[in-house]
Amino acid sequence: MINIRIAIVEDDSQCVKVFRELLDKYSQKKNYNFIVEWFKNGMDFISDYEPIYDIVFLDINMPHLDGIETAKMLREQDNNVALIFMTNLVQYAVKGYEFNALDFMVKPLKSFDLEMKLNKAIDFTMSNHDRSILLNMGDVLKKISVFDLLYIEVINHTLIYHTEKSVYKVYGQLKKIEEELVNLNFYRCNNSYLINLRHVMEIHGDYIVVGKDRVPLSRRKKKEFMIKLAEFMGQQL
Repeated sequence: MINIRIAIVEDDSQCVKVFRELLDKYSQKKNYNFIVEWFKNGMDFISDYEPIYDIVFLDINMPHLDGIETAKMLREQDNNVALIFMTNLVQYAVKGYEFNALDFMVKPLKSFDLEMKLNKAIDFTMSNHDRSILLNMGDVLKKISVFDLLYIEVINHTLIYHTEKSVYKVYGQLKKIEEELVNLNFYRCNNSYLINLRHVMEIHGDYIVVGKDRVPLSRRKKKEFMIKLAEFMGQQL
């Protein structure tokens, strides 16, 4: 299951309630785990903004700082996040395309419409943020997606790449691949495992659930790992 981080910037609590219910239905249908953070206005959202979100749903009509001004400030800090405007009137959404909006939704929200927008936004997120690793497996060169990579394990001098569907073994050093993935949200939970934080599902006393696997969490690394995970999840832990 893949984690998708979503920010909802919306002053109407009833709209957000409906939004969360629709997200839950989509999550069950598509097998995504949505990490959702709600901001009641544009100022709260943008004042301490960090580029940790995959998708931002932004209401246009809000008090204090409207969606258009919020989008302008957002793009000054993050030009990559998928931005979708929400509005009662279609003509207001046109202005949003000046700020590289991916799409817009007309309220009240409908299940089918949200599903279409999410499909588009998730495809955009994966293509925009994903990278590939080329593994030299003797006579075969295998290209794997960093987005789909759960974790990397090292045993002696063998690197074992665990994805949701397959496992690949190649000769190499974990330290070297760690340096390549340091800016792509991979972090060590002990000396032998490099974890894709996007796929962390649960934390227990001495192990982490990554995808469907249990990976040991060392006492020495636990505090630092938890801090990194909290930063990645947008302080959701």
